[in-house]
Amino acid sequence: MKETMSTDTNYFEGYQLLTIVSTLKDYTLAYFMNRELDLQLEKYDDFRLTEKGKTYSWFFYKRGEKYMSCYLIGNNHAGRKLIPALNNFDYFFLVKDAIDDSQLELMASGIRKIQNVVGVFKQNMSGISGMENLIGINELHEMEQIISPAKQMKNKK
Repeated sequence: MKETMSTDTNYFEGYQLLTIVSTLKDYTLAYFMNRELDLQLEKYDDFRLTEKGKTYSWFFYKRGEKYMSCYLIGNNHAGRKLIPALNNFDYFFLVKDAIDDSQLELMASGIRKIQNVVGVFKQNMSGISGMENLIGINELHEMEQIISPAKQMKNKK
């Protein structure tokens, strides 16, 4: 029997995406999400894309060592979108390693309660052009902002 090896990669394994339409500033939305969802989203350096230095806001929260990670990412920079295929949305709430879909739906319901949030929508990431790039950029940014500094601090002790 001949064995074949699959080269298919699921970039989105473990990730779920909520898109948010809101007129709130990023830090205001993060504040209200922290209150409503019992999170502790913190602002870190913005995503910086190589092309012309465009930056997009980036907030991060991780619940415990091996549990859910949450990322609030802005989709706007001077009229340009991070993911042009999702041009109707202002923010991405990317969740990694959520326990299940019901947990994500509870988060979506909580975000919908925030004043000046117009809509919250669960997205199927595999059908969206540019999502592989978002996942890759997000993981690199997390390494630069969270993982590498934590290792440096640990090595100094």
